[in-house]
Amino acid sequence: MKGLNRMSRELLRERYEKEFEKLPDFVQKYLLYLEAIPRSTNTLYEYSKEYRRFLTWLLSEGIVHAKDISDIRLADFERLNKDKIVLYKSFLNQSPKRTFEGKTERDLSQASLDERNTHRLKVTVQRSITALRSLFKYLANEEVEEYDEQIGDYIIRPMLRRNIMVNIENGGVDASGEVRKDKIEKMLYLDSEAIDFVEYVYSGYGNTLTSRQAKTAYEKNRIRDTAILALFLGSGIRLSELVNTNLSDLNYEGLYVQVQRKGDTLDHAMISPIFIDYLQEYVEQREGLYNADDSVSALFLTKHKNVAKRMEGGSIEKMIDKYSTAFGKRTTPHKLRHSVGTMAFRKTKNLKTVSEILGQRGTSATEIYTHIVKKEKRSVINDLWT
Repeated sequence: MKGLNRMSRELLRERYEKEFEKLPDFVQKYLLYLEAIPRSTNTLYEYSKEYRRFLTWLLSEGIVHAKDISDIRLADFERLNKDKIVLYKSFLNQSPKRTFEGKTERDLSQASLDERNTHRLKVTVQRSITALRSLFKYLANEEVEEYDEQIGDYIIRPMLRRNIMVNIENGGVDASGEVRKDKIEKMLYLDSEAIDFVEYVYSGYGNTLTSRQAKTAYEKNRIRDTAILALFLGSGIRLSELVNTNLSDLNYEGLYVQVQRKGDTLDHAMISPIFIDYLQEYVEQREGLYNADDSVSALFLTKHKNVAKRMEGGSIEKMIDKYSTAFGKRTTPHKLRHSVGTMAFRKTKNLKTVSEILGQRGTSATEIYTHIVKKEKRSVINDLWT
């Protein structure tokens, strides 16, 4: 099992190193600094992708002129201002379902706007701005030695003379705390609704389909798709954790799945027994459905040219979007995780316990669940004597 987890980490490392090679030297220096702290490979990979996205945008908009993003220099950053960052945030907010994969930075910089719009990654504005704020802060604080011709001597100065990200808000447009919490609440699956949703994917969704091709595709993957939802709602694990889960990580007797949390730590994520049967049914049919032999370690599979391969996060996101939209309440893997957190807080009223269930290091990320429960308390009091 440890060997299989190591394999997934090695693949992630390989992808990160490919991203690293494309970046300017001053960005590489910052990533090397993060490695020394250390930060997890997953964090390094996500940051490197965000930097590639930002630098590619600078080229495509003509804000910076260079042959490739690796040729961008600190002097180009010196000429940026707050207005350019606000414009970039606007670009991120207007690009909800895109991917960079399969295109070079030069291809993107020379493509038309419509064509570029078909190749942008689904973005979380907060993550993108957080990555940039971290980079700019480092560059503004890191010192370099430089020869000053006016005084005829070497001086010490910051790598970047001014940090334009200081006054840039971290969130997306209209992302105030209460608005964000209310939006999240509308996408949660709570109480019997979660069970109804899983059962809908298992047997009800096919009744909404009219074409033979759509019904065939649904029948082919419905056992797997139901099992994915069952694991999300049964444990509250992250999308990345589910994607990297191997068959050997499941433990039916202990009702848990071993996952690799942030920071590369291993943890046992408990699974609700109400959902375990869906997982068992999938595992029993997994080999036949996806032509998987003993050499295929991944738990959740797809099949390409009759060869089994690990499902990717993007495919799982699209699958959940499809089913939840048809069910009448669009949601995402992260909102399914919030659903588990909210139900756990309802039961325990203990943020520390919720943090442990979700594999979080502190309680700050779980405080959003108190917002929902407080509203329920108000409803109870309002109706207490009526």
